[in-house]
Amino acid sequence: MKRYLFFILFWCFQSIVFSQTEYTLKGHISDESNSPIPIADVLLYNSTQENLVTYTTLIDGDFSLKAPGNKTYVLEISALGYTKFSKEVSLDKDVHFSIQLEQKAQVLEEVELSVVKNPITTLNRNTKIDVQHPIFATVPEPLELFTKLPGVQIAADRQSLTVIGKGNPLIYLNRQQVDFEVLTGLSVDAIESIELIQNPSAKYEASGRAVLLVTTKRDANSGTTISFQETASWKRNYNNYISSNASYSKKGFEVRGNFGLNNLGLWESNTFQFNVPEANIFSDYLVLIPGPFNNRRQINSGLGLYFPISEQDYISFNSVLRLQTNKFSIFTDSFLEIDENQSDILTDTTNDNTRDYFTGSLNFNKSLSKNLNLFSGLQYSQYVTTLDTAIENNTNGVDFILEQLREQRYDLKSYALRVDFEQRLGEELQLDFGVNWNEAGAEAFSEFQNLNPGITDVLDFQYKEDLYASYASMTGNLSKKVNFVSGLRLEHNKVESELASESTPLIERENTRLFPKATIKMSLDSIKTLSVNYAKSVERPNFSRTNTISAFINPVLEGTGNINLQPEITNEISSTFQYKNKSITLGYFKTQNPSSFTIQFDEDAGVAILSLTNLESEKSYYANLNLPFSKGIWTSNTSISLNYNRLEDNNAIIGASKPFVYAYTDHQFKVAKDTTITVGGWGFTRRNDGIFERNSMLVANASLVKTFGQAIQFSLRFNDIFRELNFEERYTVDGVESNGTYFVDGREVALSLKYTIGGQTKGKFKNKSVDENIDRIN
Repeated sequence: MKRYLFFILFWCFQSIVFSQTEYTLKGHISDESNSPIPIADVLLYNSTQENLVTYTTLIDGDFSLKAPGNKTYVLEISALGYTKFSKEVSLDKDVHFSIQLEQKAQVLEEVELSVVKNPITTLNRNTKIDVQHPIFATVPEPLELFTKLPGVQIAADRQSLTVIGKGNPLIYLNRQQVDFEVLTGLSVDAIESIELIQNPSAKYEASGRAVLLVTTKRDANSGTTISFQETASWKRNYNNYISSNASYSKKGFEVRGNFGLNNLGLWESNTFQFNVPEANIFSDYLVLIPGPFNNRRQINSGLGLYFPISEQDYISFNSVLRLQTNKFSIFTDSFLEIDENQSDILTDTTNDNTRDYFTGSLNFNKSLSKNLNLFSGLQYSQYVTTLDTAIENNTNGVDFILEQLREQRYDLKSYALRVDFEQRLGEELQLDFGVNWNEAGAEAFSEFQNLNPGITDVLDFQYKEDLYASYASMTGNLSKKVNFVSGLRLEHNKVESELASESTPLIERENTRLFPKATIKMSLDSIKTLSVNYAKSVERPNFSRTNTISAFINPVLEGTGNINLQPEITNEISSTFQYKNKSITLGYFKTQNPSSFTIQFDEDAGVAILSLTNLESEKSYYANLNLPFSKGIWTSNTSISLNYNRLEDNNAIIGASKPFVYAYTDHQFKVAKDTTITVGGWGFTRRNDGIFERNSMLVANASLVKTFGQAIQFSLRFNDIFRELNFEERYTVDGVESNGTYFVDGREVALSLKYTIGGQTKGKFKNKSVDENIDRIN
């Protein structure tokens, strides 16, 4: 262990020696009438113009890129119909300027040339979508935006996101962590871009094998802008989304807010057969939340304030409030065989459910000197959910009998503090380091009234977790063509849980772990790069998964939390070769304690339990190919991934593991100046990973977007056209043989209209979340 620590410290010291400062180059590109130019290539060459250092594209006339400092570069901007612009730039500090391009040729009468900018870009395996593009700007909710990123999947219950081969990603808002509830409460109109980062540095939390970075319109315009949007959506039931956004800025001070109201008609269903040979129990059931009178109402709102102190210093506040009510009935049709007794049971479970979430963060940023910057922040978050349930059963065609009443409440509070420093030590060194603290406490209270016989069971579960962390991250160049990022993170985690009725704690766990990360990137020439990445990471379970809250499914099956869930530890290495904008990645990872939902039998309770459970290990090999393409009015993005996964556990029956293919494609056609048609989809081949056998699927989507000037956007979208979004799985774990399907209400026809009023000039809203565990709250 000492030798390992010495090696890491020596490696970090080398990183410091060879690091180099990077500066930001920003610009605004307009035409001779001062209108922003929407489409252009921005390239940064070395001083001799022999090698391309980096490149980007415009977003509404703006661009931003980074390059090693204290050097001279040549900036080149090319836009169709305009004279090419070239300028020598000395990058010894952050630079921002405006550029006006000259029109190269007059537009001929009755001749129109349409080109389309690709709103999805990939660089070094990181994929980014421009949310301000009309294709995405009229989408009513952020979750749908994430499905546009190759490899990103929404869970069947729409309560989490996964990245193929990476598991659950961290979610960042403006480079600081937020949770799933914040994501679903965001306004699409406030989002500028979403980026999938496949190999995050040590500055990101140790639980980050992948990061979804959501960037808001931080350069919000000065003056006042207000937008309204309404979407009518037809799935199995009717859904309606209404949202409004407003921002105001004057002399640097900014205030922004949003409000949304969603009225949704629930439809959910799943069917499972499971067999417990040791207990002589067999069950075959179908669960259905049919609607249309099963209503979900969501209120999403947010408020942000920004107070500039100087050019670099500021104080800001940001908050998100999300209120959700669900009133629904669940109907379950079950066939049960216990020993030699068979019965058909119809269950009517009525539920009154609320989910309330609030988070608020206060930031202070101060430039202590020319080379030292301080950021500090406080954050408070609370998540409260209640579930009141009445359970009626009809056995073998007899009348429904009220058998049980349940009252459950889960209350979580989280506090966080962090301090970060950015230190420039001379011309060749950039050192980022910081510390943070987080404390989360939760209480899960359950009262079950069994009416026949008259017995009341009460559970009062307490949970507390503390996390202390520090990190150091370095960036630098080993040579003109080789640069790297290296970092080390130290985390101390303590978990305690207990029942109020017991004197002995249920869980007492304390761990201190090191998480190294490193990336080396080599420029083979001006258009080819090769990078190698290594990372050790941890994924801790969501707080809401580690409690005693339960949901009735049928008389022999309960869906519950798991208080014994362990963190997942992953070591991963990968390499990416990029040629222009195309790339191929090869990788391998191994995970201890991977988790998955399984059905297991509880001998003490005499029922089966559906819950998230740790398995022993998982290993995976993968190869990923990204192929973007643009020509004329046609632009496309295609991603193909070949994967081999192997899960192992002593309590499971291990079968064959076979490679599977994941494919994603998206094609956009700009058929007129203000009209774009999109078709695409994604799919899996059949998947066998040793324990689970899962089905193949193919999901197709299409959309049409029409803009009317700068104020009105209209869209018509078709999702899951062939209704293929069903998840089938088969497995045997802990002696329970299970085979089932989760049906997803994915097929949708949606009409959306968005209207924007107001005019603005540039401002700078900034705010960071500081709670590193916030993604685990919901």
